Amino acid sequence: MGIGVLTVFQRVGRGHAAKVAAAAGCCSLIALAIVAAPFHQANALSRNKERAQSTRVVTRQPESPLLLLVSIRKQRIRAFDVSGQVNASRISSGMRGFDTPTGVFSILEKKTYHESNIYEGAPMPFMQRLTWSGIALHAGVVPGYRASHGCIRLPASFAKSLFGITNVGARVIVTQDELDPIAFDHPKLFRPLPAETLAPADLRTSGEPTKVASNDKTAGGGSGIPEYLGVSTALAEAARNPDSFAQPDRPRSRAEAERMAAEKIATLKAALKAAEDAKIEASEAAKRAVAEAEALAPQIANAKKTLDPLRAAVTAADRKLNDAMSAYARFMAGGLPPSPPGKSGTKVVRVTSAADREGMLEDAILDFRIEADAARAELARQEAQFASLQPAASAAEAAREKAIAHVREAVAHLRSVQTELIDAKKQAEKRNKPVSVFISLKTQRIYVRQGFEPLLEAPITVNDPGHRLGTHVFTAMRYDERNKDQFEWRLVSAHLPASTSADADNGSRKKKKKVADKLLPHSDDTSFDMASDALDAITVPPDILDTLARLARPGASLIISDKELSASENGLGTEFVVLTR
Repeated sequence: MGIGVLTVFQRVGRGHAAKVAAAAGCCSLIALAIVAAPFHQANALSRNKERAQSTRVVTRQPESPLLLLVSIRKQRIRAFDVSGQVNASRISSGMRGFDTPTGVFSILEKKTYHESNIYEGAPMPFMQRLTWSGIALHAGVVPGYRASHGCIRLPASFAKSLFGITNVGARVIVTQDELDPIAFDHPKLFRPLPAETLAPADLRTSGEPTKVASNDKTAGGGSGIPEYLGVSTALAEAARNPDSFAQPDRPRSRAEAERMAAEKIATLKAALKAAEDAKIEASEAAKRAVAEAEALAPQIANAKKTLDPLRAAVTAADRKLNDAMSAYARFMAGGLPPSPPGKSGTKVVRVTSAADREGMLEDAILDFRIEADAARAELARQEAQFASLQPAASAAEAAREKAIAHVREAVAHLRSVQTELIDAKKQAEKRNKPVSVFISLKTQRIYVRQGFEPLLEAPITVNDPGHRLGTHVFTAMRYDERNKDQFEWRLVSAHLPASTSADADNGSRKKKKKVADKLLPHSDDTSFDMASDALDAITVPPDILDTLARLARPGASLIISDKELSASENGLGTEFVVLTR
């Protein structure tokens, strides 16, 4: 049963009593007063609470998906699967001034233990978040009346049990009155792809299909292709045009969709292996090219290193030769020659005649010319050797740059394939997540999300958009046992506005508003009729119907509402949140 006050007090201690009382903004000051009461009073109140918190724990394994219906007036939550009610429990919703919002929600996050960010770390065991603004289902004190700050408190045993059978994304509908899901079907509820691929002949010979409306109405406002019950627009067109059926670019059946998804993943895995091999090969080629370029580098460096001394030697030899020639020219002009060039520091033999001196100068010129020629020849030889290395060095460097570029390309391709494979696996995983569709009669737009991620948004046609038709939630519970190509739908009318037919005679805008905001009794007939009217009022483009047919799985839902999406509650990472009050 639920957590008694004394149990809570003993468990968390006096210093944390306030946290327990707040419970993510969902406990009242009354709880603190109870804790402070005398022992016998608290014990009596605890027994009363336990009776008020009567819980029916799960007696069978529920079939997914689950619908959680909360009644503010009855202070009760009930869980339904396709076969009916699974379990139920008393709750404690928001007290006056902290009213629990009504509308359409889903479980956004689950934590076995959570502490409130709003109410000083108040404990919230078995927390199941409904809004990012702070509304959640969680274990807490259930005194038999509204006592929270907006959250929906559950008895501990029930909170734990419910936590174990719900999934993120499970639909939660909060209303004033207590509702039951209604078995419902309508031609405009989207259908899944057929379980198996049908041949065009099968479509033509299986009997006259049931039309959605009168014979003059066609899907897509005059496309010439009628809408069929249980058959997507694309499949209906295939019956008219067998050629388009033969080579589809989209899956024709759920089995084919699964096969195409598996083939895509297998193809990408093979591509990934090839990309990995190509990257390894490119890396090995780059290593070889780098090694070849590096092997030539020392030869180039050594050859380059020898050129500078050789150039200096040529310059020195030329200078000596020029000096010798200058000395010879001065001698021939009548001057006295210095010591023979290049012979400083050595003993010079006295020259006794002009002829001897002339001969010595000529010999010096000859020697220095030979020396200069030899230095110039060695320089030329080394330059030729250096030049011979340049093409090989340039080719090696070019090969190195090319090999490195191939590595970069291989790495980029590998990363691209890896990304594609990850995306394909995510898409495959997402296929098992229910698609959620919201249609606003007010804005005349359709919104589609899957796994809390937006998929598309587009305009639709709404007949008589000013006519208020309420908020209706249609959930595909499972494939129809008699026809696997259709769903078993359940309807919950989260909001039914009162008829405003008398408003024309009512001149008061205030009275009009009061009438418009009234709620009709939630009878099955009223819900059925108004939900049917809401579906009859919309026309969805055929391409969107085809998209929904491919995405539809059990758990898929359609919300049609007079309301707009709450801007504050419908950001990224949410299902559709529709606030009715």
